[in-house]
Amino acid sequence: MKRLSAQCSVLALVLILALSAFAKPKSENITLYQDAIVNGTGLPAGSYVVKYDVEGTNAQVTFMQGNKEVASTTGQLKTLPKKPSSNQVVLNNEDRSIAEIDFGGKDAAITFESRSTMGGE
Repeated sequence: MKRLSAQCSVLALVLILALSAFAKPKSENITLYQDAIVNGTGLPAGSYVVKYDVEGTNAQVTFMQGNKEVASTTGQLKTLPKKPSSNQVVLNNEDRSIAEIDFGGKDAAITFESRSTMGGE
């Protein structure tokens, strides 16, 4: 009985450690080759660090330049059919807003709603 209890304790510890690894905020470097918009905030072309924290399928995303936060928004986690080789930013053609960020070497992406599709703004 003690052996079963010890095995269950070890299994619980492994699961807790695995879940906490997914809960850590992550960051990726992206480059915008042209001006873009996210959550109504203009982002000039340049290099950014995108920090994101995922809970379920929701993601809280912050765009940083150096130590300065320049924009923040929420997005939805999406599974890609194929892992891209590098980070990619997908823009909406109508308003140049960021529609999606695909992460290189991962089958995950974060999608964003355009302000024009959010309640007719």
